Amino acid sequence: MNISCQLYDYIEIACMYNLEVSAKLKGGETKSGRALTTIIDKRSRTPTECVQILINGAVQNIALNEIAQLHAITDNPHFSSVSF
Repeated sequence: MNISCQLYDYIEIACMYNLEVSAKLKGGETKSGRALTTIIDKRSRTPTECVQILINGAVQNIALNEIAQLHAITDNPHFSSVSF
């Protein structure tokens, strides 16, 4: 399942400006860290589009289709919170 281009733009903005973000996942878990880049994770049978976030010094891939809400912790003029 893909996300809309408009929502993808917020992910790109977060990465472009290396914003501190908090991603609330559809399963209820929240992950917070610095947005780095988007990638296609090919480690499983089905390639998954992910955002890489630096969390406590470790890079984690978060599948875009698992994000329910993205909140910008870093103040910026582009967005504060977006629901997916």
